[in-house]
Amino acid sequence: MEKNDRLNISAGTRKLVYCALLTALGVVLGGMLSIPATPKIGFGVLPVIIAAVLYGPVYGGVVGGLTDLIQALIFPKGPYMPWFTVIGVLFGVIPGLFFAKGQPVTWKRLFAAIFTGQTVCSVILNTLLLMWLYGSPYHIVYARIINQAVMIPLYTVMVYWLIKTLKRGGVI
Repeated sequence: MEKNDRLNISAGTRKLVYCALLTALGVVLGGMLSIPATPKIGFGVLPVIIAAVLYGPVYGGVVGGLTDLIQALIFPKGPYMPWFTVIGVLFGVIPGLFFAKGQPVTWKRLFAAIFTGQTVCSVILNTLLLMWLYGSPYHIVYARIINQAVMIPLYTVMVYWLIKTLKRGGVI
């Protein structure tokens, strides 16, 4: 008998609780523990990616959207712009599409999922939004590309290690 069976916790309830915890962790990592550089250096997207990999694009999108919305309410950095929340949803949906049918977590698939999500959301969409809303120069795309060239492999290693550790420990 599994530990969760003894507690009579349904799979849906467990998934909801894990997503709530990942959302809270994303808010803390993204709001309090990020380095306000240009572009921002932080790990708030890690819980979003983990939710997407473990539970698919819908849960990843919900965690991404809620993480962005709650961060904007608790740690405002200017007026609330819903377009950033839409991009936050995409931060979870895009990697989740790579694991929508419960595919195993492999280095290659995880790297492709994170690379695609970060390139589309951080490098392209966030850059365009910053240029459109705040008149940022197009040159910021170079800084964002360099940032993601470092962060994508780092995210891949961290997410892979965290998921393997959580599975080995029987948490997920």
